[in-house]
Amino acid sequence: MPERPAPTAQGTIRNIREPQRLFEVEMPNGFRSLAVLPHGTPSPPPSPLNQQVEVKFSPYDMSQCKIIRWL
Repeated sequence: MPERPAPTAQGTIRNIREPQRLFEVEMPNGFRSLAVLPHGTPSPPPSPLNQQVEVKFSPYDMSQCKIIRWL
Protein backbone atom coordinates (compact mmCIF):
# COMPACT_ATOMS: atom_id res chain seq x y z
CA MET A 1 0.00 0.00 0.00
CA PRO A 2 1.53 3.36 -1.02
CA GLU A 3 2.22 5.86 1.72
CA ARG A 4 0.27 9.12 1.62
CA PRO A 5 2.31 12.32 1.34
CA ALA A 6 2.68 14.39 4.50
CA PRO A 7 0.28 17.37 4.65
CA THR A 8 1.78 20.84 4.33
CA ALA A 9 0.39 24.23 5.38
CA GLN A 10 1.34 27.83 5.99
CA GLY A 11 1.32 29.37 9.44
CA THR A 12 2.71 32.14 11.61
CA ILE A 13 5.38 31.86 14.33
CA ARG A 14 3.67 32.88 17.59
CA ASN A 15 6.16 31.74 20.25
CA ILE A 16 9.80 30.66 20.47
CA ARG A 17 10.18 27.60 22.69
CA GLU A 18 13.90 27.00 22.05
CA PRO A 19 15.88 29.61 20.06
CA GLN A 20 17.00 28.47 16.60
CA ARG A 21 15.29 25.08 17.07
CA LEU A 22 11.67 24.88 18.36
CA PHE A 23 8.80 27.24 17.54
CA GLU A 24 5.06 27.41 18.14
CA VAL A 25 3.20 27.91 14.85
CA GLU A 26 -0.40 29.08 14.51
CA MET A 27 -2.38 28.04 11.43
CA PRO A 28 -4.99 30.36 9.83
CA ASN A 29 -7.81 28.35 11.50
CA GLY A 30 -6.30 28.96 14.99
CA PHE A 31 -4.74 25.49 15.45
CA ARG A 32 -1.29 25.63 17.10
CA SER A 33 1.49 23.15 16.52
CA LEU A 34 5.12 22.76 17.63
CA ALA A 35 7.50 23.15 14.71
CA VAL A 36 11.09 22.04 14.69
CA LEU A 37 13.75 23.54 12.42
CA PRO A 38 15.59 20.56 10.89
CA HIS A 39 19.30 20.64 10.06
CA GLY A 40 19.94 21.99 6.57
CA THR A 41 16.96 24.35 6.64
CA PRO A 42 17.80 28.05 6.26
CA SER A 43 18.29 29.87 9.56
CA PRO A 44 15.40 31.91 10.91
CA PRO A 45 15.39 35.67 10.53
CA PRO A 46 16.78 37.71 13.46
CA SER A 47 13.27 38.24 14.85
CA PRO A 48 11.18 35.20 13.83
CA LEU A 49 8.04 36.17 15.77
CA ASN A 50 5.05 36.79 13.47
CA GLN A 51 6.97 35.44 10.46
CA GLN A 52 5.13 33.29 7.92
CA VAL A 53 6.44 29.75 7.43
CA GLU A 54 5.55 26.70 5.40
CA VAL A 55 5.44 23.51 7.48
CA LYS A 56 5.12 19.79 6.84
CA PHE A 57 3.08 17.87 9.41
CA SER A 58 3.78 14.43 10.77
CA PRO A 59 1.25 12.04 9.18
CA TYR A 60 0.68 10.48 12.60
CA ASP A 61 0.55 13.50 14.93
CA MET A 62 -0.77 16.87 13.72
CA SER A 63 0.61 18.62 16.81
CA GLN A 64 4.16 18.23 15.44
CA CYS A 65 5.61 19.60 12.23
CA LYS A 66 8.85 20.63 10.52
CA ILE A 67 9.57 24.04 9.04
CA ILE A 68 10.19 23.65 5.30
CA ARG A 69 10.85 27.27 4.45
CA TRP A 70 10.46 30.85 5.63
CA LEU A 71 8.06 33.01 3.61
